Amino acid sequence: MTSYSFKASVRDLRLVVDYLRALRNEIAVDEHIVSMAGLDPAVFGKIPRPARWISHARRLPVLSRLVQYLSLPLWYLLGPMLFQRQRRQVGAGLATSVPRCFDAAGQILGLSPRTTDIVHDRHLPQMPHQWLELPWAPLSGLPADAEVIPAMTLLNEADIARSLALATLAHHALQGRRGLRGWGLQTYTAWRWFLARLAVDKLPGPLLTAEHFDRWAVLVDGSVWRTRYQQPLRRLTVMQHGSVNADGPQPGLGLRLPTRLRAVGRLHVYSAADAEVFKHEILSPRCAAREPDQTFYRPMVPLVDLTRAGRPTILFVGHPLCEAAHCALMTALQRSVDVQAFYKPHPTTGAGKQVAALPWTVIQGRTVFPRVDVIVSYPSTMVAEYAAHDIPAVVHSMDISIPQILDRIPEIIQIIQSPHPTAVTQNLREPAATLSSIQQQ
Repeated sequence: MTSYSFKASVRDLRLVVDYLRALRNEIAVDEHIVSMAGLDPAVFGKIPRPARWISHARRLPVLSRLVQYLSLPLWYLLGPMLFQRQRRQVGAGLATSVPRCFDAAGQILGLSPRTTDIVHDRHLPQMPHQWLELPWAPLSGLPADAEVIPAMTLLNEADIARSLALATLAHHALQGRRGLRGWGLQTYTAWRWFLARLAVDKLPGPLLTAEHFDRWAVLVDGSVWRTRYQQPLRRLTVMQHGSVNADGPQPGLGLRLPTRLRAVGRLHVYSAADAEVFKHEILSPRCAAREPDQTFYRPMVPLVDLTRAGRPTILFVGHPLCEAAHCALMTALQRSVDVQAFYKPHPTTGAGKQVAALPWTVIQGRTVFPRVDVIVSYPSTMVAEYAAHDIPAVVHSMDISIPQILDRIPEIIQIIQSPHPTAVTQNLREPAATLSSIQQQ
């Protein structure tokens, strides 16, 4: 890499501020997840991605605090080394800026692998054909006419060096920031965030993202907001990718977001109720007052027939916070009814060891969705996706207790026995199976 002397400009400092604004949302979500597990966030260490570790730390919270206290000084020193390593991993030869003709219809931002699951012609009949691809999130399953824009081809050596300098600056700035003290481990995302931001800044738009309010959503929103006067046609569409609990007993996210989106020009969501949640809890008051355009779609996934004829079938939509309740429910059901069950782990957190010990089929494929009689789920996007196939759902809160979920057994049995009135009641003793890759039919 060529040498690069970095002196932070006002523009650079604004980017760092945008990153810290993004982290405030990440922290709020992490604290909310701990609270949803029925625990006090103040008791546990300030470690990112609690859904991955909270089940192990809940018995001895002091260990998570010890991990935080021991790792923070080390991370403060070694963070910039990780950023350099991440830079090397994407390949030195990729940082070659090339001329490109941008489509007036805009660009779809492939900020996570799930984007291609959501953004397709069944959900968005008229959509851009240019897709931004990040080096650590390769896109697959794109439309035949898609044109992939690798992020690294938009950047030059000075941009790469700047991303490293910005990541280091943000890494150090976070440590003493009021309201963020103790959350220094969150900067593990810094270099990738700044690299993606510099790439997004070079896109003329209009832009479409399937992120709601995480660090990537704040990234895109900040990029559009900073150019709202210079490039007024660079509008932002936010496409809903999952449940925002619009139809629950207490509609809404259940948490207050410190950073709201300011530059959204269009919402492409499931319903008017979902749009209301976005406007009141995700968009800033001024953005909501501008009345973004609203369009609607019904999420749907292709279903695969993996069942055995004659047996009632059920799909558990998994998440670490309700894993214990699901396992208890499955154990109780296998004593009551001859049911064929499937378990679909959360795509980013996976399943714990106790899941493998039960007689259900664990489905690992992100795009594999079995056809069943009923699903048991927290407020997930899969509730709406299966409803599009007229498949009912037994929906429960994310933090449901074991006694509470066992109280739902009569409801579940009534649903699965209605299309199978002669279902046999007996014990099941089948080994758990795993479908790591199934080709869709």
